[in-house]
Amino acid sequence: MKGNFIFFNTNPITNMILSSGITAADYINGLEELPDNIILLDNSDDVANGYNSHSKFNLVNGSGEIRRYLLRSPNVPKKFIDFNDEDSVNGLSPYEIAELLYLGHMGIPMGRPFSSKLLNHYIYIDLSDGATRTYYRRFSDFNHVLEIALKRNLRETHNTLRVFLRPLAIKDIDNKLLIKLITLANDGLFIVFDALRERNRTYHVPLRILKDPDQVSIILKTREIETNTDYIGDLTYNLQKSEWDLDLNDQTASV
Repeated sequence: MKGNFIFFNTNPITNMILSSGITAADYINGLEELPDNIILLDNSDDVANGYNSHSKFNLVNGSGEIRRYLLRSPNVPKKFIDFNDEDSVNGLSPYEIAELLYLGHMGIPMGRPFSSKLLNHYIYIDLSDGATRTYYRRFSDFNHVLEIALKRNLRETHNTLRVFLRPLAIKDIDNKLLIKLITLANDGLFIVFDALRERNRTYHVPLRILKDPDQVSIILKTREIETNTDYIGDLTYNLQKSEWDLDLNDQTASV
């Protein structure tokens, strides 16, 4: 299992998602609306189109420019927090500026992820192990991001299996199923498209839960998924009925 998977670990208390295999394009296409202003927490000056002299942070203004920033150079880490307007940045105290510097350096907030001054809705931090840590003020905003990523991965896997057939038109995923997956991911969930099986015109994608959440960084680097996770069932897609479902083992289904 070396390539095509989605991993995500959810923390609804802090509104945080740690993920791998969910791309910046999934993020863009999954959000109902991109922010209009972001602070570049790594202070990149080659992509900025604004600068705040009070905080000395580089900015990107305009949702179109933010879209281009996120899609530009996929292998280059992105780090940002959005804000309402520049007056809110001008009102930051020295301690609040220090909190943003800590966030950019450590990848986690010192306190709450949502600022009463910036009125931010999102934080987006690419990490050194290839994972991404995101925060959503409305935690349900992640639902559609996850849906977009799942549909893209299934489509790409289908295309590799059926080279000479027309592309697969994939139906939307019921929100109740997405919420169930997000709940399972409280312990760290791998959806392993590399191990997809077809049976009776239905795709079965294995779901695997981390044995030790503290080892996730090592697992993401080594891609040694199977030996470090427990199989709990499948995410399924019926090709004839165009229906998504979960086929969980008895113990997991009762959770």
